[in-house]
Amino acid sequence: MMQLAFRPYGRPFRQPLHTAHGLWPQREGLILRFVDESGQASFGEIAPLPQFGTETLAQARAFCQQWPKRFLAKQILAIAETLPACQFGFAAGLRGVSHESANSASGSERPYGRLAALAPIDVCGLLPTGQAALTAWSMLWERGHRTFKWKIGVAAVETELALFQRLVTALPEPTQLRLDANGGLTPAEAVLWLTACDSVAGKVEFLEQPLPPDRSLDWLSTAAPDFTTAIALDESVATVHQLEQVYQRLGNAVVYVVKPAIAGFPHRLLDFCQRHPLDVVISSALETPVGRHAALHLAQQLWAAGIPKRALGFGVGQWFVDDWDTLDEVALWQNL
Repeated sequence: MMQLAFRPYGRPFRQPLHTAHGLWPQREGLILRFVDESGQASFGEIAPLPQFGTETLAQARAFCQQWPKRFLAKQILAIAETLPACQFGFAAGLRGVSHESANSASGSERPYGRLAALAPIDVCGLLPTGQAALTAWSMLWERGHRTFKWKIGVAAVETELALFQRLVTALPEPTQLRLDANGGLTPAEAVLWLTACDSVAGKVEFLEQPLPPDRSLDWLSTAAPDFTTAIALDESVATVHQLEQVYQRLGNAVVYVVKPAIAGFPHRLLDFCQRHPLDVVISSALETPVGRHAALHLAQQLWAAGIPKRALGFGVGQWFVDDWDTLDEVALWQNL
């Protein structure tokens, strides 16, 4: 039998993150702590993104409040598909309940330990929106990043296209730029962006989620084949259920950007990706190190299974004001 405790968190950004969904001042979620009958603990995280179609934080909190005080690990398999962030948080948090406890300050908690070591070249760095990207890239480049993501669709298309030309001119070789519209473009604007991307062949890795999910699939089948720049989908494939549906229709015609923290049960995501030849990018949902470690573990499993090794979308630590990336999950829990 297991017991659950949870604590809310808020991680302010150094500056509000500006996307097509609007201004985002801080990341909020829940850290979960599971304790078994021997007193050993493991940790999970619920980090919803309602703008991607997940449950809200209020819904996640209500779900945890209603969860039985004592439960069997197998009961998590009954968590509804409408709660994908909860599915991930519970399943990832209970990953090690049968393992022996690691030594810790209390002698009864099982920390993840250090995050999985990744070279900067394996991680995509997130640039600020607008003109700030023209100078911000150099700091990430000096750290070793060679893939960058730039959010678009937040200003007039003419303004952003002019900045794009300056940015790709400034970026040295070899650099790959990911353009993420978060579904904020019109079909006409998407064509303008694809035309611009095709004109700088080799500089743009892909254009991510140019249109909203409810307009993307039909548009992809008509307009996208006219261009050589790859298209990636993110909001359209936020959960495993959505990923399965879109893959049935598009196959490998697109790159799939998957955020494990909001996708649902990790074992289901891993199984689907292993059974199908997906071209997939594993990406952050701006979760804490608790959820991040679980997502990176899944990414490494996929790489080991032969999934194409595209740079991971986890170069976001510099966006937060806290020092949580230096903490293990026990210390993080104690700080909440």
